[in-house]
Amino acid sequence: MRILSLMLMLFLVLVPALVFQGCTTEAPDRIDIAQALSNTQGTECFDRVTAPRPMVFPDDAGPHDTFRTEWWYYTGNLTTDTGRHFGYQLTFFRQALSCDPVTGTSQWRTRQLYLAHFAVTDTRNRQFYSTSRMNRESLKIAGCRSDPFAVWLDDWQVTDTGTGLAMDAVANDISLSFTLVQTKPLILQGDRGYSPKGPGKGNASYYFSLPRLDTRGVISIGKDRFEVKGSSWFDHEWSTTVIGEDIQGWDWFSAHLEDGRDLMVCRIRKADGTPNGFGFGSISLADGTYVILSETDFTLTAKSHWKSPDTGTRYPVNWQIQIPAHDLDLTVIPVIDHQEHTHAFAYWEGAMRFTADNVQGMGYLEMTGY
Repeated sequence: MRILSLMLMLFLVLVPALVFQGCTTEAPDRIDIAQALSNTQGTECFDRVTAPRPMVFPDDAGPHDTFRTEWWYYTGNLTTDTGRHFGYQLTFFRQALSCDPVTGTSQWRTRQLYLAHFAVTDTRNRQFYSTSRMNRESLKIAGCRSDPFAVWLDDWQVTDTGTGLAMDAVANDISLSFTLVQTKPLILQGDRGYSPKGPGKGNASYYFSLPRLDTRGVISIGKDRFEVKGSSWFDHEWSTTVIGEDIQGWDWFSAHLEDGRDLMVCRIRKADGTPNGFGFGSISLADGTYVILSETDFTLTAKSHWKSPDTGTRYPVNWQIQIPAHDLDLTVIPVIDHQEHTHAFAYWEGAMRFTADNVQGMGYLEMTGY
């Protein structure tokens, strides 16, 4: 799940003029999270997520334009042959601004906007690189298709090659070019892919994950080029009113453990900081079967904080995750503290180390609302 994606897409609702004015740019002033989360204006004509329904592939890998918001989310941890570590994030978001048909004859007109984030963590040099793009779904500048799968924004793209996925992105001082191959079955999160996030009608998403993608290729930073390999996690969700009112933020974790298990847990926080009762998660076992987790199956405890020099936000970057039924008591720490995105919505998302007495691994953490 990526509730952050809803926030980013709701930002686009505040700039509807982009339907007619193309751009590829850093987002402007930051938007208030609480206001974005409570914004339901203009959602009446879109489909809602209210109950489980069959997942159909390859159709459900692609876009669902009758829902307002959608996202394709890739994060991973990679190393060189000498053990040098890099984290990466490449994420695409679609937002429908209207249900009304596009009028006029201009091929630039569209009611779909796409936003993407691209980030690289260079652990050895303690550097975090983050950039953002936004553009219209016109003249194939941005978009998504289901068969063969592809999602793109300008020259940031992920495409199905028949034997896996090809991922490419270039921006400023960073670039990547990867192949990703699915090594475990997908997870239908929640109830067969129906993932409730709150008590209201439609406060849910359709949600599936590919928990482990073998990832190989090249990361470049400036003039330096690194051949890397490792594992990625992929999330795909779509919804219209995924979150209700009185939500402050969330803490989302994914991890690839060395014993072959892959973990995801998320806590949604109310305005007073307490869980909203709709936390969720899953564990993909080494044999590819999986177990769905509810909020009562795990405990998240913040251990220490880091204060951003850019925004002044204080984030809990060190954590403990306990899942007693699966003999997991994990200490979770960032590879570097400073992995904060400072675009339209400031949030923290970065590479993490997961350590317990019986297992260790690598993963990602996303935090908002602090």
